[in-house]
Amino acid sequence: MNRPKPMLPMYDFSSTPESVNLLKGAVEVCLDSNCLTGTAELQLQFLPTPRLVFHANLQGKTSPPFIFAINDSVESSLSFNGQIIKGFYGYHSSDLSSDTWKLDWYPEFEPVTLSIMHTKNSVAAIFHLFNFPDFHGGQHQDTAPAACSLLVLASEEWKISIQALPDGATRDAWIRIKTEGGSFLTHMVKLERNDGKLFSGEEASEQSHLLDYFLSFVTGGRCSPSCGVGIDLAGEITWRTFNSPRTSTPPYSWFTPNIGSQAERLFPLFVKRWNQSDEWKKCLRAAIYWYVQANTRGRSPSIDASIILAQAALERLAHHYIMVDSQIISKTKFKNLKAAGRLRMLCTHFCIPGDITNAVPDIKSAVTRLKNKATWQDGPHAITDIRNSLTHPDNKFDLSDCYVDAWKLSLWYLELSVLALCDYDGTYTNRLTATYTFDSEVVPWKLKV
Repeated sequence: MNRPKPMLPMYDFSSTPESVNLLKGAVEVCLDSNCLTGTAELQLQFLPTPRLVFHANLQGKTSPPFIFAINDSVESSLSFNGQIIKGFYGYHSSDLSSDTWKLDWYPEFEPVTLSIMHTKNSVAAIFHLFNFPDFHGGQHQDTAPAACSLLVLASEEWKISIQALPDGATRDAWIRIKTEGGSFLTHMVKLERNDGKLFSGEEASEQSHLLDYFLSFVTGGRCSPSCGVGIDLAGEITWRTFNSPRTSTPPYSWFTPNIGSQAERLFPLFVKRWNQSDEWKKCLRAAIYWYVQANTRGRSPSIDASIILAQAALERLAHHYIMVDSQIISKTKFKNLKAAGRLRMLCTHFCIPGDITNAVPDIKSAVTRLKNKATWQDGPHAITDIRNSLTHPDNKFDLSDCYVDAWKLSLWYLELSVLALCDYDGTYTNRLTATYTFDSEVVPWKLKV
């Protein structure tokens, strides 16, 4: 069988974490009535954190001297290849003897689009993916390039291929991520329509936004497609967008890296819920944002803050599903429920076990220790009580020995709630009971069938 050629990066990220040059062009920088022209390189900096910057080399005389204007509060602008880039200046220097100037310009918003995406159509779009898990076990591996793991995420309209880098580069990148930290290119992404028709850059941007949240939920940390390039039928570039990768290093998530088919199975279900309404889109975005913030290694945010964030996400899901979408109970009855009751109703509806088991030994021990002082009916009751002990200074009990269990249990409820909301019925990694990241089991509601 002839294997297809692997997707290759559109930019040379092999020097990471050194800055990478993405594009060079003509530039004009103006501060009030003083304008200088020259050239600039758009770079992706990786240290201390990934961000875009225009490094401008300028020439010309100004009055008053340009360097003094920079130190004042003045109107500033930068035009790159004729396009205004909103932002602000940073480092700057000058050589007055030769009338030359250097200036760094940071875009106010990302992604930066340097062509008219709305009017130029493409048959495919290529993106770069940093710090995505070194997965295996996709359903479409027989169509993959040689020695490259492949996931195919398919919805009704779109096909998204996520491919590992050739020649073991993904494995090598993960060795560096684990030893050095930071962001390294691990995979390539290709976006296509199922019917092969052309699509606009605006449509590609919408799919990239959806993919950002989906992949972040899969990995348990920030994971966004970066630096997109549109390709037309002749193989020519139609548009480019530039954005810095947003990555984090979560301890684990529900996704089992050696069963890549989990992500393939979830994707069309996630897309269906995402596209159900603008309200559902907002709800999922908020819940996943808080989820990746809460799925911490205990540094920033700390574990107590993570407990609060995880339960904020759970309550957001419970509110929208129980009261707004399904209207299981009235607005008045929902508001009269305590937080534990809302989470209990969500878990009960989706057959998510609420029992306090040996998987959370510190919480189970506290039930005995606090007997006759506090009674926890179940897991939702326990985690909301522990959360309340953090947010209410008049709480009578020291529950700090339960923080780790409450964090794990809150995230477990949150992961299962999102999976259940999408009608996912496959396998997952249970963060409460798994010994290794490759351990998996069937979701609990599937066992009830």
